[in-house]
Amino acid sequence: MTMTPTSTGIGAPGTAPAPANLQRSPMASQPAAAAAIPFTRGSSLATMADAKLSTVLTAGSTNQVQLQTNAFLENLVLDVTATTSGNSATVAFANDAPFSVISQIKLDDPAGQSIIAPITGWQLFTLNKYLPDTDCDFDPCRDPNYSAVTGTGGTGGSFSFRLVVPIEYRRRDALGALNNSAANQRYLLTITLISSFSTLYSTAPTTLFSNISLNIYQQYWTSPPASITTSTGSSPVQGTPAGLGTVAFVRYERHNEVAGGGQPQIQLSNVGDYLSEIIWTLRDSSNVRDATDWPTEFDFWINDFQVRADSANDWQRGMARFYGYNGAATAKPTAGSLDNGVYISFYWQSLFDTSVNFGPANQLLPTDATTKLQVRGSTFGSGASYLEVVTRMIRPVSGTALFA
Repeated sequence: MTMTPTSTGIGAPGTAPAPANLQRSPMASQPAAAAAIPFTRGSSLATMADAKLSTVLTAGSTNQVQLQTNAFLENLVLDVTATTSGNSATVAFANDAPFSVISQIKLDDPAGQSIIAPITGWQLFTLNKYLPDTDCDFDPCRDPNYSAVTGTGGTGGSFSFRLVVPIEYRRRDALGALNNSAANQRYLLTITLISSFSTLYSTAPTTLFSNISLNIYQQYWTSPPASITTSTGSSPVQGTPAGLGTVAFVRYERHNEVAGGGQPQIQLSNVGDYLSEIIWTLRDSSNVRDATDWPTEFDFWINDFQVRADSANDWQRGMARFYGYNGAATAKPTAGSLDNGVYISFYWQSLFDTSVNFGPANQLLPTDATTKLQVRGSTFGSGASYLEVVTRMIRPVSGTALFA
């Protein structure tokens, strides 16, 4: 006969009732001290107007803004507007416009080191559209206030757009938010405008605007209280974002090896941290994004081992599925469509089929100074001129913080 053991505690097998006195149960040990309330629950997300510029933003000008201090910087929002009047021409924008009005933008830390390396307004647009980090993963052309007025109307050539300068890696635990509380150590944003506003158009308006308006807003986390008190007692609050000191960089490199086509062997120079995404943009000799000369198969190698062999069609299908941009690739920015000559190495972002802004870091690519990242065996068309490579790189303070 099988004997059924008597109960020895809650959840144990047996027929006897669980003990009324929980001290008799091995599960009744005294609980550990309450864990601190997470930073993102004790802090508040806030927004402040950092700078409002207009008259100084003339063609070719370089403008520097020392960011105001607050607590923990999450990102920057740029609201850009240009308004024409009295137009009678049949206005048409050039391929990268209106985002190309920003010739160069960079963000430096108080020590003068670039967090966002110098990139173009178009490259910032692609980061907004294709980077699943905090406040990106959103097509700027779908913004309700986006406009690029074409045709013969009086305001033809006017435009308005919003772009985020990505800083924080993920919002759920504020990983990558930057300490911004020292008034004598301020971050520096530098913006250079295109040398001639007329080059924004294939057909320019009758009268060009003389300057643009730019409003810069900070999104930041406030300093939380040391503790939160309720009727049941006081609980400490985590005082800083998770992994404070983690920095998410944006790096850029240009490769002229593709000029004239063929099978150049390209080795990337931006290594040494965790890679979350690479944005590849091919251009021709006229600096136009080039879809025609992209390789029919793109082969990517890590330390002499091939890890990717992507046909152009399958790659675009993967991007459409991941980001939800299902329109055919276009030469000019078009809401909901992919972009000619732009391909995204998105597969290091997540194990899932769609981009979701929670940053699980499941597939991030770890690199060090000796890691060899190469494009090998890919045949570019003869019209190719150069390849732009924008890389998102994460430098965590610890693996625990990154993979939490």
